[in-house]
Amino acid sequence: MREPRCNRRASAESQKGAILIVVLWVLIALSLLALSFSASVRTEVNAARNTVDQKQSYYMARAGIEYAVYRILETQNAFNKAKPALQGQVGQQVPEVLTGMVRLDLADGGADVEVIDESGKLNLNLAQPHLIYNLLIMVGVSPADADVITDSIEDWRDQDDLYRPNGAESDYYQRLQQPYFAKNGLFDVPEELLLVRGVTPEIYYGKKGLSQTGERIEYYGLQKYFTTFSTFNRININSAPLPVLASIPGLDYGVAQQIVEMRQQGPLTGINEVMERVPGIPTEAGNYLSMMRSQFYTIVSSGALTRSEVVCRIRAVIRMGGNGPKPYTVLYWNESNMEM
Repeated sequence: MREPRCNRRASAESQKGAILIVVLWVLIALSLLALSFSASVRTEVNAARNTVDQKQSYYMARAGIEYAVYRILETQNAFNKAKPALQGQVGQQVPEVLTGMVRLDLADGGADVEVIDESGKLNLNLAQPHLIYNLLIMVGVSPADADVITDSIEDWRDQDDLYRPNGAESDYYQRLQQPYFAKNGLFDVPEELLLVRGVTPEIYYGKKGLSQTGERIEYYGLQKYFTTFSTFNRININSAPLPVLASIPGLDYGVAQQIVEMRQQGPLTGINEVMERVPGIPTEAGNYLSMMRSQFYTIVSSGALTRSEVVCRIRAVIRMGGNGPKPYTVLYWNESNMEM
């Protein structure tokens, strides 16, 4: 028996509708695949571009290190030429110490470079306990925490296992969640402070906040004020940060501020000039100060392209001079992007 013609027509139209739906689903699937492929390609292109930008930024940061060395050599040569005329001459013009920020402009980018004279810092291995304590107080550490950190630094760098009243030895560090032993030896790098009882990352790296008057200020930041690289037991009066100067017995915060303001008019020739221009400074303060030029510098170079947000940061400590092909020796090198 034949199927009615109307039923055959309905069946054909139903098949066409089903085919249309299948075609639509196929088109949707292909569109999704195309979008996914496009996103994947875009991600790969961006990743490749970032890799190129990182590499270029890295070499700009390296160029910044070399540029800073060149500028340091310039100032050292100027000082050496002027040195004979400076012997005991108060008020003579002293060539500048290269510290602070310098800029190296290159094609498509450049490097912002900070130069820090290590002789203006407090030497962790040589500093007397009262200087360490004073400096901790000056950067905002509480007296109780300053007692703990000062004694713990001494326990860390001495060679015995005897506690100071607020210090720590290996049995304290062995009880920590990630135990380790007290070094009982000199600090190799300032970052070792992070292993010392009482020193938190916030205290070491610093934090920013607001003062009672609403001004932006920075707390702590021991990395800026301690060194293990300078061989001096005295502090360079021309490059010491304000908190370091203020930690010296006889130089309170107000006197230290006056010294910093005097330096802005030109480098100082020595403690005698300071004592003549700032009354009330005790003679013994001179036992902690020096104007000897340092051979040790920290250089922080941040390289970046104009078109990119990628920044490569290199932190290096160098000693000027040496017998090699370069006019300096690298003592410390860190390519981490973390701000240190």
